[in-house]
Amino acid sequence: MASLRFWLCLILVVLSFVRTEPQPLSPFIEGNGRKSLGAFIEQAKEEFKERLRREDANRNTYKPERQSPGGPDPKHHSKNA
Repeated sequence: MASLRFWLCLILVVLSFVRTEPQPLSPFIEGNGRKSLGAFIEQAKEEFKERLRREDANRNTYKPERQSPGGPDPKHHSKNA
């Protein structure tokens, strides 16, 4: 009985490998992949630099329009409460 289970399991494993089909490689890896991958990396670097520039520009232009009340709030800072 154990032998039958072993062979059945082995057949199922082999069939699962046979039925799977290889997937085509990414266009960045196929053929002239190094140039394409390099171009992809350069584009990603440029986009990252541009994003950092935009974030710095947004950070430097923020000016809060709210004013401080000028002193402690007696409701929140009272010692007698």
